[in-house]
Amino acid sequence: MTQAPAIQRKLTTILAADAANFSGRMATDEVATIQALRRSRSVIEGCIAIRGGRVANTAGDGLIAEFPSVVEAVAAAVTIQRSIADAPDLLAFRIGLHLGDVIVEGDDLLGDGVNLAARLEQMAPEGGILVSRQVVDQARGRLDADFRPLAPVTPKHMRDEIEVYGVIADGVKEPGNLAPVLHRTEPPADKAAPAKSKKPQTRYVALTGFVLVVDLLTDGAISWSLLPAAFFGYRLFRARQTPS
Repeated sequence: MTQAPAIQRKLTTILAADAANFSGRMATDEVATIQALRRSRSVIEGCIAIRGGRVANTAGDGLIAEFPSVVEAVAAAVTIQRSIADAPDLLAFRIGLHLGDVIVEGDDLLGDGVNLAARLEQMAPEGGILVSRQVVDQARGRLDADFRPLAPVTPKHMRDEIEVYGVIADGVKEPGNLAPVLHRTEPPADKAAPAKSKKPQTRYVALTGFVLVVDLLTDGAISWSLLPAAFFGYRLFRARQTPS
């Protein structure tokens, strides 16, 4: 019986890129869109190769690339967006970057590290770049670019919250609000109102019980004089419980 090959893993920087509004452009003009995609991919693959990266996976209008260096990966992403911004005949792309563990399957990369880079790409603006905290920790201060923190998010189908940053550089679209692909992790706007104490109600119930006991012991001689006070106390209690 042939033994299955062992799973191979490695730590790498993953770049996920995808053309924005590709389906809409295809619906308008298929031939022109495919030609623009080919030109765009040629530019993107050239920027990746110059920075020491390689294209691992391609599917439709997107691709996954890897870099041994985080700094070179960010530099490649910035160069890609600048090159596309200067060429109106190319397609606009979104880019996401993450430093993480991946599974190597032939030439392809798989696993949570790839999925997270893809999620970051999906919520990036057209012409923009979003990165994880792991990328920022390695690249900050080493490039002509800055990183703006955004709201912490929890990716779809993942349990852990992550910190997301937008790359701020010339020629790169700055991020606005996060797209709904990832949901923000924030405390609820209104905290639940604390449970109201039952002690006042208990006191008024006890007072009523006391009046009834006195009524039984005195054949009603005293307790009737206490009923107005008990009634007033009950009304006061109800007024306190009614929201304004």
